[in-house]
Amino acid sequence: MKRLLIAATLPIIGLAGCATTREATAEQRVSCERMEQDMGLRTTHDHAAMKGMGMNPMNLSHERCQQILAQPQ
Repeated sequence: MKRLLIAATLPIIGLAGCATTREATAEQRVSCERMEQDMGLRTTHDHAAMKGMGMNPMNLSHERCQQILAQPQ
């Protein structure tokens, strides 16, 4: 199960470094829509971020997908 989760999130992790408001590609949008259906887009509380160490990759990718899905098509 853990391997499946890692394999499913690897394509999204690539988005983590791109957390800007630039236009998303159609492929990124489809990936975010798939992730939203599979696991939702809620971010979890992040102890590292609370300590000023930056957000974890999963929360970064969820945040980026929230931005992408908020953009008009």
